[in-house]
Amino acid sequence: RELWSRIDFNGNGYVSLAEIDKMIVEMQNDSESPFYGFNNKPALMRAYKASCLGGKKADWVERKEFPFLIRNLFFFDKLWDIFDAIDTDDDRRIDRDEFTKGCTASELINNPTPEEVAKVFDEMDTNDGDQILFDEFCVYTANTFVNAEELDACFDGTPAAGKPPRPIGKRKKKKRSRSGKTEDDQAEIQTKKFDEAEAKVLAQLNDKAFLDETWKKLDFNGNNKVSLAEIDKMIVEQPDWQLCNNKPALMRAYKRTCSTSGGGDGDAYVEKKEFKALLANIFFYNKLFLVFDDIDTGDDRRIDFGEFIRGCSRLGLVLSVKDA
Repeated sequence: RELWSRIDFNGNGYVSLAEIDKMIVEMQNDSESPFYGFNNKPALMRAYKASCLGGKKADWVERKEFPFLIRNLFFFDKLWDIFDAIDTDDDRRIDRDEFTKGCTASELINNPTPEEVAKVFDEMDTNDGDQILFDEFCVYTANTFVNAEELDACFDGTPAAGKPPRPIGKRKKKKRSRSGKTEDDQAEIQTKKFDEAEAKVLAQLNDKAFLDETWKKLDFNGNNKVSLAEIDKMIVEQPDWQLCNNKPALMRAYKRTCSTSGGGDGDAYVEKKEFKALLANIFFYNKLFLVFDDIDTGDDRRIDFGEFIRGCSRLGLVLSVKDA
């Protein structure tokens, strides 16, 4: 309670990564503080991500999640100590040679054979970069070595014992109305607003008047071809298209439309004959981006293994860690 009052100094009931970091920095030099000597940014980031994803505000740690943040801070700090000891050149990556030497020193593998070391390294290195990142190290270690019951026992009698408020990475089920329809008042992987806009446009792809009017807005200089900048201008300025204002999706739609494999002529412009394909592609890639962005809870436009596992569940895919 004292720690929460200190970190949530404005009393709004949730704290940001910056506020958590501020508390750690201020307490790391106090020998009587529980966070004495703690200040490890990679461990802090992993603890923050693991703690805040189950609540209503996925970018904040809420009051009820705070005990689990404390637990995660100590857990990932310990993992960082092990990782940092193996990473002898301090580049925050573990190469094969460091891993081979570190396995014995850290007792990560008991009496390892070269084959076992190589196998574990390949299993940890999920992005095939021939180096192990701290995120990869955490995911593998937690899945392989951490027993949830034993972890809970360490915190028995404290608010951090047991399960978090909701499973990490999952949100509450949507409430259902009496009609049985899902109430979609928050953006999820798909939204009614997006689906309605998509259906409206796709239904008019064969309507010449609609296509001519939309093309005229897009090709404002009348040269019968449009650039990526002109497409982006329409998406940003036209209210009917602002829903699709996601740059990664727009770039993919543009490239697909211009490519010969997508029906274009391979140049850097979208011509009027390619316009129908562009409109369809804009919605298609925006829908893909919504799914990707929902899984990418770290908002770094990359999906790590932990996010992928949780994303599979969000998509209704039941996979083991090995299959994933």
